[in-house]
Amino acid sequence: MPDIFISYRRDDTSGYAGRLYDQMSAHFGEEHVFMDVADIVPGSDFVQVLEEKVGNCDALLALIGKNWLTSKDDQGRPRLTNPEDFVSAEIAAALKRNVEVIPVLVGGAKMPSQQELPQQLQFFSRHQAIELTDARFSRDVQDLIAALQRPAGRRKGSLPKWTAIAAACLVGILGLGVWFWQASRHDGGRKDTQVAAHDLATQAGSTSPPTAPANGDHPNISGNWKAVFQKQDASYEVYFTFDVMGNKLFGRVIYPTGEAGILDGVINQGKFSFRTKHTPQFAEEEATITVEGQVSGDEIQLVTQSKDGYAKGVAHRVPQVGTPKVLTRGSE
Repeated sequence: MPDIFISYRRDDTSGYAGRLYDQMSAHFGEEHVFMDVADIVPGSDFVQVLEEKVGNCDALLALIGKNWLTSKDDQGRPRLTNPEDFVSAEIAAALKRNVEVIPVLVGGAKMPSQQELPQQLQFFSRHQAIELTDARFSRDVQDLIAALQRPAGRRKGSLPKWTAIAAACLVGILGLGVWFWQASRHDGGRKDTQVAAHDLATQAGSTSPPTAPANGDHPNISGNWKAVFQKQDASYEVYFTFDVMGNKLFGRVIYPTGEAGILDGVINQGKFSFRTKHTPQFAEEEATITVEGQVSGDEIQLVTQSKDGYAKGVAHRVPQVGTPKVLTRGSE
């Protein structure tokens, strides 16, 4: 079982990181997936600590969003060029320790070129990237899991990019035979995952697969939703992206104050619940929000609860997520 380290930048890909962590830990186990290095003792050589922690993993997943390359610190300097930047140090440590590094593109981001990277990360540009799309997130993650489960010597450069596989077939008949063997193994793994998800939903009391809610007990809410919430005399929008796997709910939430991944999401008989954690803009303290929903026809009745109180809202499907707006503000 591989040990996996997820490297991400909070102001760039925290929502995707939480979403990916949930699905990775559900498959490999929480003890094999690491995301935050929060226990570095003050006064320690953080580069050395990171090298030890990353060096003990089999693979590092480097999440790259649209602001990954251009993110700046408080002095307006590119974070990647700062020798104390955690993201840069994590990737550099993995490259130095010969840990497999997989760039993971999210939110429509592109792989940076060698010329755009600082010297200690230039070799990073030669690593094959995989893209996680909003529309196919769970399926793309399953492809990534399949790649991570291959023996280490055969994982590098063998992520499920069909164009790369087709190019490899040109080496000859032997390469073609290997490709067919890997493809059949990959497809079988996906079918096994789908069967396992169906079995899990059946054990939880569902009478139909999540993608075929004929009796309405387990409606399929996968996709994008926009909700309008009312909290006292203020109203605001929130966007949701849901992925349902059996009776588990994954996804991300975009609040007016920032985005977050769905944690501990469960769904059963049209009711679901989860929580999110994120640090709101212009705030120093992390906010934990509990969300409960009831599916009713083509809409979802929602209630959120935080330490600041509760809010009620109604969500409807939308083609894609956007930037949530504050519609009306409460009186001071």
